[in-house]
Amino acid sequence: MSYWHVALKNGAVDCLYCDQVVLKGLRLEGSARDLNVEFSLEPFGEPYEVSTGAGTWRIHILRLKPVGEGPTDVLLEVHCGSKRISFRLYPRKPFTFRIRGKVYWGKEPYLCRIEPRRYENVVQAALGPADSLLCDSIFDKWNDRVLRLSSWGSLRIRSLIDGKSFEVEAEIKTQFGVIPEIIAGEVIEHYVAEHLGMPYYKPYDLSCHPRPPAGWCSWYYFGKEVTEEAVVANTDWLAEHLKSFGLEYVQLDDGYQGETWLNWDKKKFPRGGKWLAQYIRSKGLKPGIWLLPQAVGKVDTKLLEEKPDWFIRKPDGEVFRGFANYPYVDPTNPEVKSEWIEKTMRVMAHEWGIEYFKLDGQGEMHQWYALCRKSLHDHSPTPDEVYRRLLETIRRVVGPKRVILICATQWRAMGYGDTCRTGTDVSPAKLKEGAVCFLNALRATFSNYWMHTIVWYCDPDVIMVRPPLHYEAAKAWASLLGLSGQVLMVSDNMPELPPERVELLKRILPPQPIRPMDLFPRNPEGPYPQIWDLKVATKWGRWDVVGVFRWFKEYPAKVEITPEMLGLPPGRYIVYEVWEKKLLGELGEKLVVELKPESCKVFCIRPLERLPLFIGTNRHITQGYPDVVSLEWDKEGRTVTGESLVVGGDPYEIRFLIDWNGEKYDCVEAVAQGAEIEQRVYGKLLIVTLRRSTSGKVKWHVKFKQK
Repeated sequence: MSYWHVALKNGAVDCLYCDQVVLKGLRLEGSARDLNVEFSLEPFGEPYEVSTGAGTWRIHILRLKPVGEGPTDVLLEVHCGSKRISFRLYPRKPFTFRIRGKVYWGKEPYLCRIEPRRYENVVQAALGPADSLLCDSIFDKWNDRVLRLSSWGSLRIRSLIDGKSFEVEAEIKTQFGVIPEIIAGEVIEHYVAEHLGMPYYKPYDLSCHPRPPAGWCSWYYFGKEVTEEAVVANTDWLAEHLKSFGLEYVQLDDGYQGETWLNWDKKKFPRGGKWLAQYIRSKGLKPGIWLLPQAVGKVDTKLLEEKPDWFIRKPDGEVFRGFANYPYVDPTNPEVKSEWIEKTMRVMAHEWGIEYFKLDGQGEMHQWYALCRKSLHDHSPTPDEVYRRLLETIRRVVGPKRVILICATQWRAMGYGDTCRTGTDVSPAKLKEGAVCFLNALRATFSNYWMHTIVWYCDPDVIMVRPPLHYEAAKAWASLLGLSGQVLMVSDNMPELPPERVELLKRILPPQPIRPMDLFPRNPEGPYPQIWDLKVATKWGRWDVVGVFRWFKEYPAKVEITPEMLGLPPGRYIVYEVWEKKLLGELGEKLVVELKPESCKVFCIRPLERLPLFIGTNRHITQGYPDVVSLEWDKEGRTVTGESLVVGGDPYEIRFLIDWNGEKYDCVEAVAQGAEIEQRVYGKLLIVTLRRSTSGKVKWHVKFKQK
């Protein structure tokens, strides 16, 4: 039976898939020379079925009836199959046809492309209901299916501001002798589970954690030598300097544990885990912890003699030791489950108040359970079932509101982790070597970013911005995280961090719920794309923030950007360099960017819709999201009224282009409620600065007059 079918309503067509309206109100129009025609669709005979080895199709033949003057001899066939629907024209004379309508595809649809086709060197990501001319597909993450649209002519899918629907338009110029498809739709079911090979796929619900976690991790500076004193000192610093910018978590890593995860090394942590967690909370931050619940975090643990049946064993009878040579316990043993796994997680979560759990050593768990299966207390479950039941226990005990990080890449954990380390560790030992120290973050990002916000928040590992990493490499690393919106855990000794490095972190905090528009993996070994295009859409505007990178010296020094590469519609665009705070001019046909090795530039690219033109703010690398709550121009375009989220003590800059191509404006009034305000002209820009001692919303307006 066909899954696609159509219904005619008032001269337009609705297309339904499995009885749900997908393409709604499709209407045709056309033009030739000075003639513009609207068409109404009507049946031309009765629909019929065609059965072949490829399946059954239901064919509808429709006549294009012009509203007024226009051709009357054009027919349209709609072919409805099980997974594909197509609209085929039977034209006569040369004519340009256009078809328009709305698209609905699930409750949380993602506009995307599922293969690069063009411009593989460009990574696309979206913040809000953004769109791109490079995208031809929509992903329904809750039903794991893709709707791919196509046309023999041009095709554009535009996201509507509700974030749940789209406008589609296709255009083709044709004539007698061909039977072109003006538009077609193809459904790919089980896209992640089957086509990307992830059978445990479960969509991640962003409502529990609307943004990726941001915090501090002790490991990449202190290692196992971490102490209570060091964590307290960094907590104090973070609470004073970065909490107001969106940093939330303080995560203690390996080095605290004694005989168990609950009994700590008293020399390094004299007041224990509960006290430290409460101290972190007293500073307005959330405590996090690293552990391996599947293991004992002590190589020579007494439990090997006291509880020998707690441990899994290799076929030769030896106790299995995995991560860091720690002995692994048997999660199918009821005593291990209750006295080790459940007890550890219950005490940490509900008695101590830990809110972030970094579960390490997860990457090969199923392999170890396969190797040691005969030694398990219950060896009837498959290795996958053993592992997933372990995670189910942990999630049930800690509850849905606490963050679980699966470390490292483990698709078998889908459905249980809020975040997942998608690669291996970055290297603090290679800070002197620039981008080499975060090579593994590049590998993780470009191969697995397609999972981000879909199955969990991706974690490419921590960021380190401290010397001896040179500043340009630190800026490139920060820009990658800021433009991708992945988990952002910094791992430096914060009180010693130079101010210019702190500034990098302020401008990428907090990470935003940026989603991938490219739903396909890239080669983890490179060469890595040099252009990252973040498309931002709000109720008051749409723009692009584009990072251009030269990861290593062997990469091209000159990188070209064109509107076509960014999937931008025809028009004029203004370019502003974010880190350098520099107006570059119009994008034009292309922009050639020249870079030194291990460096980047970040550009805000906005449509030149009017003067004065809002360019952006200095609060976040996204240039206005989410700090600009609202922005509205009056009818004459001379007064802009806005509301912004301002961080206390951080001067907040709002930038306007006021001088371009001979058109000039002056500011005649700038007013802010509850904040000091000042203005200055810098070249062709007006910069309005708001200052207040406490964080909060500020309403403001700026009035202009033309010179």
